[in-house]
Amino acid sequence: MTNQKQTKLGAQNSILSATRVRRISPEQLGISAPGQQSDQIDDSDQGEELRSAAVDVADEEGIGAAVLTSDDTLHTGIPVEGEGWGTHAVELAISKAVSDGAEEITGVAVYSDDGKSGLCGRCVQAIADYRERDLTVQLIDGEGDVRGLEFDELYPAPWPSVLV
Repeated sequence: MTNQKQTKLGAQNSILSATRVRRISPEQLGISAPGQQSDQIDDSDQGEELRSAAVDVADEEGIGAAVLTSDDTLHTGIPVEGEGWGTHAVELAISKAVSDGAEEITGVAVYSDDGKSGLCGRCVQAIADYRERDLTVQLIDGEGDVRGLEFDELYPAPWPSVLV
């Protein structure tokens, strides 16, 4: 990270600030720069690579996520907390995939030390918005145990099917 003194925000905004700002590269955040694709993986051992990526990317809190897209590209994410805002690991991984042009998520792996954290309603909704029809979500705990859940087990039935 480099510290630079911010003197002007741009030609359209002439606000001056003596505050020092940090510039962080996409690599330092663990994301691909705009226009760059994340690592592509082949058809063999996709499940293992997906699980491995979720474990490898986990932050100091012990949570990480990886998603696989229909073009066999792997994207990872960790929880990002800010003052008054935050993004969950699954949301970040899916956001990275979509920003790189992915249209469909075909695999999801979520690692958490306790095996229970890392997947909430917001994350499930993000998966629902970009998932392939038959998706299995893999939950991995600190012992390396993997539990696979069909997405339909996680996502509530839509109202029309409940009423029928």
